[in-house]
Amino acid sequence: MHKAMTVTMAVILAAATAGLAVGGKHREKVPDPQTDFQAYTAYRLRQHLPNIELVNQDGKKLRFYNDLVRGKIVVIQFMFTKCDQLCPMVTPNLVKVQRQLQEQAPGEVKIVSISVDPDHDTPKALKAYAAKFHVGPGWQFLTGRKSEIERLRRELGVFDPENTTFEHMNVVTIGKEPTGQWFCMRALNRADVIAYNVLRLTNHTTGSSGGEPASSAGQVRLTAGK
Repeated sequence: MHKAMTVTMAVILAAATAGLAVGGKHREKVPDPQTDFQAYTAYRLRQHLPNIELVNQDGKKLRFYNDLVRGKIVVIQFMFTKCDQLCPMVTPNLVKVQRQLQEQAPGEVKIVSISVDPDHDTPKALKAYAAKFHVGPGWQFLTGRKSEIERLRRELGVFDPENTTFEHMNVVTIGKEPTGQWFCMRALNRADVIAYNVLRLTNHTTGSSGGEPASSAGQVRLTAGK
């Protein structure tokens, strides 16, 4: 799989027809795509992201869009605590990513890990998992209703109905919600490569360890599920 996958117009068009409200009753003014296409893209993606309820490792209820994504730069990963294949490799790699991000852009990037096995992954199990891998502050591990988590995976384009457990465990979805910039990368890329590409969404690329920019990596089509 390529190092980075860029969200294409297919996601934006799907968002335009989905009509998924994430901001309550207040309707946001639609930007003019002819005069500010980036603002228009960000608006359409906001309408696309489900605002499902999740529970973190501390037992706190959070909304996916309102609490975890809105106004933030995020790295989103799907995992489960009983995974004995990819997750034991991916999580330590993301711990390295988090440390590099904290060094160069402290507090600016949030990591969000969502369980695909919510029947087993209680807040207690997620808290133990986070402690096992010594994750840093600002990293949320979350569980919720299985049907809603599957819906979220579909909307983010990381769901395979033929392989609902292991597929996309090696993918992280990276986004800057205010500007509508979203892309995916292999979670087992070198930590410095992932960190570099995340830092490109901030103002802190100076001093990075030389990872390849997402824009110069091979790109493939990423579409939203239906």
